[in-house]
Amino acid sequence: MKPIPTPRLTAATDPRSRGVTRKQFLHTLSGAAVATLWPVRPFAQDILPDAMRRRVARILREYDSQGDHRTGSPVDAESGRWLSDRVDDAGIVPDLEWMGFSRIDVEAAYVEVDGRRAEGVPLYDGGVTEPEGVTGSLGPTDAGIGLAHVGPRARQAFRDYRHSTPQRAVVTVTGGAENGGPEGLALMNAPDFNDPFGPAVLQVSSHHRAWLTRTAAAGATARVVAHVTRRPEEVFNVTATLRGTQPALAPLLVITPRSGWWTCASERGGGIAVWLEMIRAMGAAPTPTRTTVFLASTGHELGHYGLTEFLRTRSRLIQGAVAWIHLGANFGAAIGAAPMLQASSVELRRLASSAMQAEQVPPENVRPAGDVPAGEVRAVHDGGGAYISLLGANGLFHHPHDRWPDAVDVDRIVRYARAFVAIGLQLANTP
Repeated sequence: MKPIPTPRLTAATDPRSRGVTRKQFLHTLSGAAVATLWPVRPFAQDILPDAMRRRVARILREYDSQGDHRTGSPVDAESGRWLSDRVDDAGIVPDLEWMGFSRIDVEAAYVEVDGRRAEGVPLYDGGVTEPEGVTGSLGPTDAGIGLAHVGPRARQAFRDYRHSTPQRAVVTVTGGAENGGPEGLALMNAPDFNDPFGPAVLQVSSHHRAWLTRTAAAGATARVVAHVTRRPEEVFNVTATLRGTQPALAPLLVITPRSGWWTCASERGGGIAVWLEMIRAMGAAPTPTRTTVFLASTGHELGHYGLTEFLRTRSRLIQGAVAWIHLGANFGAAIGAAPMLQASSVELRRLASSAMQAEQVPPENVRPAGDVPAGEVRAVHDGGGAYISLLGANGLFHHPHDRWPDAVDVDRIVRYARAFVAIGLQLANTP
């Protein structure tokens, strides 16, 4: 049975309905509102730090136990329903916002040379092959099949190469010290999932680096298979709305992705845990002035698919929201997190920095206000919206070993949760 679509957001989205201009709002923030942050009061006993730590640890453990969180997978659906139950536990009624999706099923993906085979994963926004694959010499740009050493972070040079190469397929070795991480298969995101381009790109583990390098140096013939099928699927975002006392005022948006490659416990877990703690604390506080909309989107690794669909019929929210809070990737990672604060204005950056410093987790890196940000909040930036965003690095980025408990720093995540509760309450209660 086709799921029944949930009602669309009804909070005011027209900037003219705010009652104050954005300049006036930021002026308010730049004064006493920033100097004296909204306190994280114990509105209920379970918002105290020890209880929060137990909840955060439980969320991370359960999220990790679900398995591979790829968009459109059975785990993605199970995880979304689990998250909606946790929203309900936190005291707000959740919504599942369904959307159509073209799911990729990998039928066969490998590179083969002289009978030796290395399994891999196709790049989800690249080309594909027929079941028999393509054959050619393996080597540099003048070979029939290219060999690269890129991933999990895709460089612009590799993107340009994919656009221009006449090669029918490319094998790229991901992970390992050469790419700044541990050995293994560390996958790249697919920002052009809806508009794939270039040759088939097969991602293989760094364990095959030496063999493939020797093979390419010898000019050996390789066969690459990247055979996939697509089928219609339905996926969903998880949303929740905390109504304010003055619904005509512009709402606050709090967003975090919930999908990714592999288990992604530290990549995604920190954002999900802080998002839930904000729901719990803001729902337990006296009813805020402004409405707050919470979004946990699927499709992060595939061109921010869920956020794009959320905005498709709500584009006026980009500028119509008083601000967006983006809880991005990796800031709760135990290995190399180096959290970075991104904000659209000096005033919002100051607000976030003050809250984080108060909880003894000041940002290690601060992007200049208004610079082009990374992550989902890029859509808000491009649309001229106001935002605060936190994300970090990760020594296990897009790697199968990003697992509970070793990959996550629970205590740091709790401190971020308290900081962002204060930020959320401040923004939701600014007239």
